[in-house]
Amino acid sequence: MRGDLADVALAGKHFSPHYAKAVERFCTVLHTPVVDKPGGRQISELMAGEAFMLLDTSGGWAWGYCKHDHYVGYVLAEALAERAQPIGETLPANSVDAARHFVEKPYVWGGRGGAGIDCSGLIQRSMAAIGISAPRDSDMQMASLGEALTEDAILQSGDLIFFPGHVGMMVDGENLIHATKHFGKTVIEQLTDVVGRIDEDHVTPVVARRRIRS
Repeated sequence: MRGDLADVALAGKHFSPHYAKAVERFCTVLHTPVVDKPGGRQISELMAGEAFMLLDTSGGWAWGYCKHDHYVGYVLAEALAERAQPIGETLPANSVDAARHFVEKPYVWGGRGGAGIDCSGLIQRSMAAIGISAPRDSDMQMASLGEALTEDAILQSGDLIFFPGHVGMMVDGENLIHATKHFGKTVIEQLTDVVGRIDEDHVTPVVARRRIRS
């Protein structure tokens, strides 16, 4: 919802001057940014074939939410159509292999693999490859994905490691794959190196470890 309009599904739960029924549309370009306001900052990204639930169109911008994770924002109306077109990429059906697909992909805030990708976008796309619908942001992923591990648990491939405002995935027991602003791209590096670097700014560099059960 926004100040002047809300999804009719929220009627009776939240007051709004106006309500609209969401209409399903599909991304027909390889990727298009989801922004916080028309012409504003990118907050996520819609990939080819993904659905967008349209609530309003004005000035060439469509407002609504991404169907797969309910992330609300604006996309260019010209990037949407009534029917999906089969132009999207297929990732390997294994979370770590899917993540490896993005190695060297530029780090872009709000990216999900088009012009670039961010840390939580990497995890969301990798989880989708194994049929898990993950939230968009790392804090929501930490709260909902997998099972908590103790600090002394032996890490294994596919485990998620959460840092303050950041997330990565273990490739094996020692190495982490993550989209990082530090290197400006998606890389694989030793977890101890990542922890040491973050430890310079945070008392608790690792805030959670979680295991995905297949």
